[in-house]
Amino acid sequence: MLVSILPRQFRHNLIRHNLKLLRLSLIPILGFYISACSTLPSTIPATPEPVIKTPTVALVLGGGGAKGFAHVGVIKALEESGIKPTLVVGTSVGSLIGSLYASGYTPAQLEQLALTTTDSQLTDFTLSNQGFIEGIKLKNFINSKVNARAIEDFPIAFAAIAAEKYTLKKTVFTTGDAGLAVQASCSVPNIFIAPRIPEKVGKKYVDGGVVSLVPVDSAYDLGADIIIAVDVTGAQGSDSTNSQIPTINSLSDFWGFLETNILATNLTTNRSASNQSERDRADIVITPNVGRNSSIDTRQRRSLIQAGVQATTPQINAIKQLIQEKSSSKYATL
Repeated sequence: MLVSILPRQFRHNLIRHNLKLLRLSLIPILGFYISACSTLPSTIPATPEPVIKTPTVALVLGGGGAKGFAHVGVIKALEESGIKPTLVVGTSVGSLIGSLYASGYTPAQLEQLALTTTDSQLTDFTLSNQGFIEGIKLKNFINSKVNARAIEDFPIAFAAIAAEKYTLKKTVFTTGDAGLAVQASCSVPNIFIAPRIPEKVGKKYVDGGVVSLVPVDSAYDLGADIIIAVDVTGAQGSDSTNSQIPTINSLSDFWGFLETNILATNLTTNRSASNQSERDRADIVITPNVGRNSSIDTRQRRSLIQAGVQATTPQINAIKQLIQEKSSSKYATL
């Protein structure tokens, strides 16, 4: 009521003064809100840098008895070029050497073992209608060398290939007792007594070469992006006698016994063709020129290892390029 009775001009001046005071009081408040808003994160998120997925590189080591010493040379050549697989899959002798490598052995340590391990450390003869090598020595040898670790505790993922004795169904062992898995993978039918897995109560298993000599498909099943397969039966030299079955002298040692399963496989046309087809599904196939000589002394073991090196060296650039391609944008994830 007081304002209404004041002179009009005075009222107008009073209103303008009050509005000025209101504007002045709002300036700090607006400044506070502007400052607060400027510290809020942008509503448009920054585009993250792509994270390059390293491809899984699998080294697949095939069966082949004494010729398997060439696997050591392959590993040696790969590592000297900075190529280290993240998965190792092996059949028969490939599982034997592969298990040691996957457990942490260096190429130099593998070579030393290859040159010094005797047949008597691996072969335990017995009288049985199921076979004449028990296989316990082989199992214990592997477990002692890997410090009794289970397969899943290896620094490199590992798989041993075997076959159920009666159904011949392929079995891939990726966990459990390493020595037992290798024993199964190396148990040539009618020569080695087939072990049970689990021991005493499980199914019986025989050499993986019966169903998968170079287990490329198993490596793919385990998630491999790149597969380097080693076939030590693929290059047999020019000797015309190479196609013949070895004499009994070549079957008188542990490695010769392992080779008998390969011979039986190759004499069966359908099985041989199937193995060839599976091998060829690998990205890179290495075939050391190891011939058919199964008589093993230290000099010959060195020669087999060197054959593995020589077969691998020309493939190094192709392997590195493949790894680079697989690591490109199509493998990038956000």
